[in-house]
Amino acid sequence: MMETRQPTMGAGTWAHSFEEDEGDIQVYRPRATYPFPPSRRGRETLDFDPAGRASAGMPGPDDRMMPRATAPNFEVVEAGPDILKVRMH
Repeated sequence: MMETRQPTMGAGTWAHSFEEDEGDIQVYRPRATYPFPPSRRGRETLDFDPAGRASAGMPGPDDRMMPRATAPNFEVVEAGPDILKVRMH
């Protein structure tokens, strides 16, 4: 799994809430606690370890999560306990 170091967001998995995207800003919500609406497409994820390293996941052909082949390259625009806004590069 490829990874990159980002400002510490707290360990955990954040899922892409694409319904809330704002132009080139992507919105992520805590995967374990946010009540996402049903979606026919899978949700990409950003996983943060306690040291602030981030790795990315994406839905596979059978809907199970699989690591992305490339490291996530993004800028954190806003971070809070229930929202993460990023600009992908």
